[in-house]
Amino acid sequence: MSLDGNTPIWQLNINQLKELIQSIKPTPTPETKEDPYFNSDEARKYLKVSKSTLARWKKEKYLKSEKFGGILRFRKSECDKVLNSNE
Repeated sequence: MSLDGNTPIWQLNINQLKELIQSIKPTPTPETKEDPYFNSDEARKYLKVSKSTLARWKKEKYLKSEKFGGILRFRKSECDKVLNSNE
């Protein structure tokens, strides 16, 4: 039994519902797998800096950041750039 895409979800039996759920599982993107994001605490620990230093670097655009759902994120690759620039 397969889904035709026109059946309302409330009319599916348990096996059809399981099939639907399995068909829509998200697959990880290569970008996410190879270049994970850190939250502020993870980035601070990875870079071995204080909260104020991380905030200053972000403000001065020395370390790029992005916001997702109101949470500040730092790419691992951006953190690596900062670490490699200090060598």
